[in-house]
Amino acid sequence: MYPAAIARTAPDRLAYVMAGSGASLTYAELDEASNRLAQRLRAAGVKTGDTFLLALENRIEWPVAVAAGMRSGLYVTPVNSHLRAHELGALIAEAQPTAVLTSPTLAVTVAEALGNRRCLRLCVGEGADGFLSFAEELAGSAAEPIEDEVFGARVLYSGGTTGTPKAFRQQLLGVHPSEAPSRHSALMEKLGVGPSAVLLSPAPNYHAAPFTFQLATLALGGTVVCLEKFHPAAAMAAIVDHGVTLSQWVPTMLIRLVEFHRTNDVELSPTHAAAVTSGGPCAADVKQQIDQWWGPILHEYYGASEGYGHTYISPLEARERIGSVGRPLGPTRIHITDEDGAELPAGEVGTVWFEALGVQQYVNQGEQSSGVREGWKSMSDLGALDEDGFLYLKGRKGYTIVSGGVNIYPDEVEAAIQSHPLVRDVAVLGEPDREFGEKVLAVVELTQPAAGDVQAELIAHARERLATFKAPKRVVIVDSLPRLPTGKLNKKALHDTLLSQ
Repeated sequence: MYPAAIARTAPDRLAYVMAGSGASLTYAELDEASNRLAQRLRAAGVKTGDTFLLALENRIEWPVAVAAGMRSGLYVTPVNSHLRAHELGALIAEAQPTAVLTSPTLAVTVAEALGNRRCLRLCVGEGADGFLSFAEELAGSAAEPIEDEVFGARVLYSGGTTGTPKAFRQQLLGVHPSEAPSRHSALMEKLGVGPSAVLLSPAPNYHAAPFTFQLATLALGGTVVCLEKFHPAAAMAAIVDHGVTLSQWVPTMLIRLVEFHRTNDVELSPTHAAAVTSGGPCAADVKQQIDQWWGPILHEYYGASEGYGHTYISPLEARERIGSVGRPLGPTRIHITDEDGAELPAGEVGTVWFEALGVQQYVNQGEQSSGVREGWKSMSDLGALDEDGFLYLKGRKGYTIVSGGVNIYPDEVEAAIQSHPLVRDVAVLGEPDREFGEKVLAVVELTQPAAGDVQAELIAHARERLATFKAPKRVVIVDSLPRLPTGKLNKKALHDTLLSQ
């Protein structure tokens, strides 16, 4: 992402638009603002290899901060804007930032998390106690590029709001930003990302997929349309109003869109030629409903935000390979192994491993092999390959339910229950059972209050679609399931809450 490259030939092209407020930046404006910020960072002693931490909601200042960090050789480190002070403090202790950008809404939390740490503290908007005004500091800085421009890198943290933070810090490549290699070029080509692309980004910007898709779109001269906060009506309106050509979602958002469409007339845009879902496997029935509504435009990719590898499945392939997340994308091979590391044949469930077959341009700093073979990487997902090499995920290794000595994979059960029209969201866990070791528990959020024995109805629904031993023995109805702002289910929090009662 180097806005100067686009600004030279298309200075007035829109680079970034906030869908709600209409605030926007052309490539010339993004180039100038990011130059000014880069100059201010250098003036504060922030040097190549330092960390620039972003604790920020989706705002028009976001691409300015990212572009400035990426042209200054910094580790651009976006963090979850919903973290509490002690959680953010743990990330700050690991990241050791020399510059921080936040907003008035988050400034008190950020200040508490920073404590006495000395660093450049900037705040957008009206500013806050202990922070310098972002706008004023940019206005007082030069608009020319810094003399030592060098390509920066991103840092992402695993675990969301739970667990000890683990940083995945991409290595600095030591090249000028104009020479940076493209990101996920094979995927972007399939999705039609280029100078004429208009990307709708409805998720929090700090999450891996929005962060990456926005970088790739801006690097290629496209336009990013960013939602301040996801809502189905706002998302669909933005597609029409801004002539969106590509949209990027997590499965939970697609569920909300389908639910919204059931009771609302929604205008479709002829420009909306491609959509992509990631951040977890999307239930087959949800993909089918999107396919019926939008046509065959929903692509899916699966992979680790750590960058270990990816799979991809096209809309037409998804019609034939129901439930698959596709085949390896790029120079990558997938292996399925048992607990002893022995490779398993097609159809058998085991741990999913990625093996990079070529030189990776973007790798994490200091990363060592974590596999049963040199160069293999895993996120502890379970899955199986079919005879043609298509991957089917079965769940996370830590949440496999073992009942009566038989493995039950939550993803499969969740997909069956999710297909019931009363179910808005569902999580399947194992709970202790004296006879079988564990039994299947389904925790369900309903679309609306329902009369009658809903629990029995959902159990019967599951039994019609699954072997009896896989169906839940108990169903708990809750007002809402705990999800991280990225849309991913916070299964650890749910597990801890329910099974500690």
